[in-house]
Amino acid sequence: MKDGIVNVMKPPGITSHDAVNRLRRVYHTKKVGHTGTLDPEALGVLPICIGQATRLAEYLTDKEKEYRVMMKFGISTDTEDNTGEIIARAPLPTLTREEFVEVCQSFVGEIEQIPPMYSAVKKDGQPLYKLARAGVEIERMPRKIMIYAIEVLMYSDTAALLNVRCGKGTYIRTLCTDIAKKCGSLGHMCYLMRNQSGAFRVEDAVRLDALEASTNPEEYLLPMEVALADMPVATVSDETKKRRLQNGLAQKIDFGQSLIEGTLAAAVDENGHLLAVGYWREEQFQPHKVFKVGENDAAL
Repeated sequence: MKDGIVNVMKPPGITSHDAVNRLRRVYHTKKVGHTGTLDPEALGVLPICIGQATRLAEYLTDKEKEYRVMMKFGISTDTEDNTGEIIARAPLPTLTREEFVEVCQSFVGEIEQIPPMYSAVKKDGQPLYKLARAGVEIERMPRKIMIYAIEVLMYSDTAALLNVRCGKGTYIRTLCTDIAKKCGSLGHMCYLMRNQSGAFRVEDAVRLDALEASTNPEEYLLPMEVALADMPVATVSDETKKRRLQNGLAQKIDFGQSLIEGTLAAAVDENGHLLAVGYWREEQFQPHKVFKVGENDAAL
């Protein structure tokens, strides 16, 4: 079994964890992990890491994402989507398309968002969705999120179709309800498709059933360097520096460019084998994850 990343097209009706379990059977390993949860009824891009690539999953989770979402006006649900119970009704919005576009643009940039109760966010070690299912609602603190762009593809007084580019931790369900409230109505999400997650695009994704039917599923494995494609990379040939990096020690190495404090970067050996992923701190490269040469098949 090789290490790598599979760009999976998650179908609606299964959880992200279900997809992971199915790939564990396909690749005959327990070392499988996804890079950002998709709601069970959502579909679209779900990058899944296999083998040593699981150690890179957190870096993929931070990538920019793009969604196609349909929202309906006039009704709010306890889950903020169409799987929940109706909890309130309100008059439909009376805005023109231009006014609705203006409302959507007011959410672009760094904003605060309160996570929904039906979410994997934890309170004292307990996922909020478990509390919600038990009928318990607790106060949640708002979190800062980044919305890069909202494009209005369709708008009427009953529904809207949006394309949303956003950063890590964004709940599209909650964005829909917040937009509806600002329109003077209520709303909920009724369709969600993730079109892109970092470098992974929906047009390149492979269906789960195709993976399961394949006699050579390794052909769908993308190399680990895909996870590091937008990182600065330094080649390290000095044996002493290699050993120090792989022991987790900060080193002065040349990335061929000026890096700002906190930049995520990677170090490789002269053969392109991944040595470490880390951060630029105080004019040095500080390893965060280290890899022994021969431990993986990655070559940058």
